[in-house]
Amino acid sequence: MQRKKVAVIGTGYIGAVHVEQLLRMPGVEIVGVADRNIALARDVAARFGIARVYDSAEQVLADSAVEVIHNCTPNHLHYDLNCRALAAGKEVFSEKPLALNAAESADLAQRAARQGAVTGVGFCYRYYPVVQEAAARVARGDIGTVFNVMGSYLQDWLLYDTDFNWRLNPDMAGRSNIMGDLGSHWCDLAQFVTGLKIVEVMADLRTTHPVRKRPKSGEALTFAKAGPSDYEEVPVKLDDYAAVLLRFENGARGTFTTSQLAAGRKCHIDLQVYGSKGALAWNHERQAELWVGHRDTANEVFIESPLLQTEATRRHARLPSGHPMGYMDAMWNLFADFYLAIDLKRQGKKPDYRYPDFAAGHAEMQVLEAALASHHSGAWTRVG
Repeated sequence: MQRKKVAVIGTGYIGAVHVEQLLRMPGVEIVGVADRNIALARDVAARFGIARVYDSAEQVLADSAVEVIHNCTPNHLHYDLNCRALAAGKEVFSEKPLALNAAESADLAQRAARQGAVTGVGFCYRYYPVVQEAAARVARGDIGTVFNVMGSYLQDWLLYDTDFNWRLNPDMAGRSNIMGDLGSHWCDLAQFVTGLKIVEVMADLRTTHPVRKRPKSGEALTFAKAGPSDYEEVPVKLDDYAAVLLRFENGARGTFTTSQLAAGRKCHIDLQVYGSKGALAWNHERQAELWVGHRDTANEVFIESPLLQTEATRRHARLPSGHPMGYMDAMWNLFADFYLAIDLKRQGKKPDYRYPDFAAGHAEMQVLEAALASHHSGAWTRVG
């Protein structure tokens, strides 16, 4: 297997996660990292033993030795950097959202398709083994026709008005904070597990703290705990709460709630799928368990297992039964599918499995734009 030479651009929270998991990947070599915050990039390089710190993204793109780019920059940089990486002939893995709007994400998906580039987007939560198992069981018909999809994604890191982060700045985050971040993850999960597209939405978004106190000493990294500081008051317009009604392509209905002000909830993701023959449910706080609901027999709890999962999903359960996998392993599984797609491309083949590429990233941008339009109009809005 030919080694893939990779550079990571952006070394904040998610960039460091990428680096750590890429170091576990067979056949992958991290050539270097880059960040506008050169001190942060040097710290990550030193921590993980990476030889090179690039001075700029431009320097990375000009390096012919780099074959794959991992774009871990803030949202407002995604589109331009993804475009330039594709133009430079790189394979591209981008964090979500893919771009700031659906026009940009459509352009990226089209560029990638024309070039035959292998692309990926960071929808990692679908890569827990039992989430893959849930999708396989729905596709197999185990729960019959999907009737209802319900769930939530709750966090608490923006609970106080002294919590501030670049995701609340529209110049960097785009037109949405929470729906563009947590909402895109949950909607990807719902569509992946059910195999159904969201076709219409009714959304209510809220900015709970219209004024927040930003530390004068600079912004904290995402999820970092705020310390004592002098603050300045700044207006905030982006959402930190959303409730969305959903209609799926087969007529199924759904409800979704998300909040970053849910005290005690650090990363609470809940997905419930109800069908004509049964039900499936998964919660991120019990990530190794898949609840299986029945009408006339006892309910079940299935535990991830490379021995008991379906043939198509057991490759994602990489530890012996009873040894649960976690968030880092879900990221690893996502990267494994992305890099397998690169290997297949080099062999003149295409993947026979579903993984989140730029087309999936564009699909989530369409859902997001429909939710924003619905919030402003107060009416049901078609996706796309």
